[in-house]
Amino acid sequence: MDLIKTSLIVAIAITLYYLLLQWPNEPVSLENEEEEITKIETLDDSKDLLTTSKTNNITIEEPKVTGSGSRVDVGQIYKVGNQDLLLEVEAKGGQIVGSKLVNFKESMGGEESLEILGDVAGTAYLANSGFTTSQGYMEPDFANKEIRNNPDGSVVFYFNGESDGFYHERKMTFQESGFSVVVEDKVISRLGSELTVAPFGVIERSGVNETEGGFLNPENFAYLGPVFSTQDDVYEKYSFSDINDSRFDKTSTGGWVALIQHYFLTAWVPDQNSSNDYMGMWGDDSGRFIIGYRGPTMVLGPGETAITTNTLYVGPKYPADLSKLQENLDLTVDYGFLFWLGKPMYWVLEQGNSFFKSWGMAIIFLTVVIKLITWPLSAKAYVSMGKMRALQPKLAALQEKHGDNKQKMSQEMMGFYKKEGVNPLGGCLPMLLQMPFFLAFYWVLLETVELRHSGFLWLEDLSAMDPYFILPILNGLGMYLSQKMTPTPPNADPMQAQMMKFFPVVFAVIFAWFPAGLVLYWLMNMLIQIFQQWWYSRSAATN
Repeated sequence: MDLIKTSLIVAIAITLYYLLLQWPNEPVSLENEEEEITKIETLDDSKDLLTTSKTNNITIEEPKVTGSGSRVDVGQIYKVGNQDLLLEVEAKGGQIVGSKLVNFKESMGGEESLEILGDVAGTAYLANSGFTTSQGYMEPDFANKEIRNNPDGSVVFYFNGESDGFYHERKMTFQESGFSVVVEDKVISRLGSELTVAPFGVIERSGVNETEGGFLNPENFAYLGPVFSTQDDVYEKYSFSDINDSRFDKTSTGGWVALIQHYFLTAWVPDQNSSNDYMGMWGDDSGRFIIGYRGPTMVLGPGETAITTNTLYVGPKYPADLSKLQENLDLTVDYGFLFWLGKPMYWVLEQGNSFFKSWGMAIIFLTVVIKLITWPLSAKAYVSMGKMRALQPKLAALQEKHGDNKQKMSQEMMGFYKKEGVNPLGGCLPMLLQMPFFLAFYWVLLETVELRHSGFLWLEDLSAMDPYFILPILNGLGMYLSQKMTPTPPNADPMQAQMMKFFPVVFAVIFAWFPAGLVLYWLMNMLIQIFQQWWYSRSAATN
């Protein structure tokens, strides 16, 4: 039994270290100054219709780009947005070359808003939409911006420009708050002949930020990369390394494409009634990864108009908001293979925060709920442990009687356990029982952006490590006390028993680098477990 218990603890320690490696740090970003949104006149929408074609002979290959690699060359910039999201639109190419999440700060206690798109730590991260031809993206060369504020609080930004025989318009509609914008691109042909065009939406990124620290830095193990949703697979990760091996190509009605990272994402949601070609590739000329979609081709005759509408999301992983925006987009809040546990745990966590107005108290509330649910199962284990503790004198007598004959000792002990109705492995059940919940809560914590920069007691940020190491030390002390309350079989290996004494220290050191929210969960779980051990050991001794 002691060998099994030791093996379980070693497995848990390895699991904890693996989870530590999975925990990502926040990327460093650069900030640009904000611009206040002002009200001016609006443009009239064109009533021209578009002509569609059944041909699909345009592909998004090497587009015209702004800059290359991690460098972004920008000219005139137009700033648009609402009270939550600010975007920077580059006039010539129409690319979105910067973004700010107004109410999310770059660092704890800082004043600078978090930037997602733009030059982030030397990495170019852009988004764009519009029309493409066989020659690449059409550049709108916007020369004017106008704004309309609506009675419902929404704001609409209009752009127009001319280039290469085409007149371009873009309408970007923001609600009063939120992180999504509806983008309508329009092109009117002033050529004397027909031209085939196709709508598109892309996200470009030059790579993954380089971080220091080697394998000790969790950022190096966090997933940052593309995700596609199609009819074949509603949630398909296709990493940058996968794209290097083979480009991504799928055709699907509806769907969406996103680039996800820790707590945040950027996504394009195209027309759900059209057949879209989704792709992910590396651009040799641009020096960036290009992920996105291309819609059905359209044949533009002289004076004809093509219009495309899609939605861009740049913001946090709020499951409710994402599911309202588009079906299955909330899957980007990825709880791993234990999603069936993670989703209800997040719901309980939300309810706890709604009631207590504190995410720290919500974690404690979640821990209590889980322990109450698993109480009947763990109770049997603690009853068995209590009986084992009460029977220690008799077990010691058996060891003294048959100490030199290990085979006889094992036979007598098995018979004794059977007679007394005690399961010698019963003490391992609580350890096994709590692991799925621990792993599921880890992924919930990893994906719950609400915990970012959320404080509790002396903790400034539940998503960061405890700066004073109070929680890891308390966990180590709790584990030591739990060990002292757990009966050790008389025939336990002395070497293993000595090794077990060091595990509280090992766990305290491991937990020192974990996010405080997770350590708080484990500490509360440990305290309830110690109470259960004491209660059932007391009952067994009384009986």
